[in-house]
Amino acid sequence: MSSYYRKMQTVKHALQYYLTRPNVNEKDLVREKNLLKQVEEEVEIYQERHHISKKEETNE
Repeated sequence: MSSYYRKMQTVKHALQYYLTRPNVNEKDLVREKNLLKQVEEEVEIYQERHHISKKEETNE
């Protein structure tokens, strides 16, 4: 698996965790959720192009 894919997965997981922090301001939360959506879409496109199954993703 490419290092780009691993980096994008790390960013995705970090954003998911970061969104759960306490005292987040609503404006930041909206921006960060939009960024997470973009990253998730990019990961999904990469998975489709390189024939990476969802099962492989969870085994990292």
